[in-house]
Amino acid sequence: MNKKFFYSLAVAGVSLITCVGIVYAATYDVTSIMGGTDGDFYDLQGTMMFDSIKVGRQGEGGVTFFNGTIVNNTTGTGDSDLPVTFGDNVRIDGRIYRGATAGTGDTMPLIVNDNMEVIGSLTIGSLASADVVDTTNLVDSAITTAKIADGTIATADLADSAVSSAKILSGAVTQAVEDSQTQTQTTTLSGGNYDTAAELDIATDDSNLFCTFSGYGTTDAINQSIRIAILLDEEVVLRTLRRATMGEGEGQVILSTSAILDVSAGNHTVKLGWNTDVGATASLYVYTLDCIELKK
Repeated sequence: MNKKFFYSLAVAGVSLITCVGIVYAATYDVTSIMGGTDGDFYDLQGTMMFDSIKVGRQGEGGVTFFNGTIVNNTTGTGDSDLPVTFGDNVRIDGRIYRGATAGTGDTMPLIVNDNMEVIGSLTIGSLASADVVDTTNLVDSAITTAKIADGTIATADLADSAVSSAKILSGAVTQAVEDSQTQTQTTTLSGGNYDTAAELDIATDDSNLFCTFSGYGTTDAINQSIRIAILLDEEVVLRTLRRATMGEGEGQVILSTSAILDVSAGNHTVKLGWNTDVGATASLYVYTLDCIELKK
């Protein structure tokens, strides 16, 4: 740089200080004073102090390049730190992050040291803080079973009396179906052949069914038996097979069986099958088949 440039720069600096420091000061064309033309760049190897600076004009805008860090190095009372202050709305066309590199790979999170309000929607990668979300933060129907992972909620997660029957939709936890009869039925079937004493249909989730049958009956001769079993979708559930024998006297035999059945989601048919000995006739009187779906 030559002496003329330094002289022009000094004159420009004095002119700028005069412009911002004196009320009603005149406006100077610094570009002309420094011997430049519109669009020229001026390289200052040092620091220039301003009381204030204005970049851009109404309707034209302007760009300020800060190839470094903006710092407010003044202090307040008791050497308290004073922040850089933006006195207007701030528009950010890029991303906001802290540290030398963007992203979550470092140990320098961006910290907002105040309450925050978001006028629009808020999308986050994860929510790790405790006590952030409670029932007052959620609109009705915000949380559905589809949004809750299997096994997420345990009894320890629920306060005493948090869930009452009034808060549970009908059929949400259990549902029950029944087939009861008061008319006498008879059968002469035996062996692997079964008559149907009771039958019900139920649509379930992927869950369990607790099914139970109870009733009483007779045979037409002593020492003859009545056999019962629960059938799920036409398949005999072997662990429900029961047998009662009339014995040496008159009267009735009590018949009962039950089981917890694993079922897949869909429609299912549950039956109570029954038969007797070869050549015998058996009768059933009042009896009931009940099934309860045990949902989580």
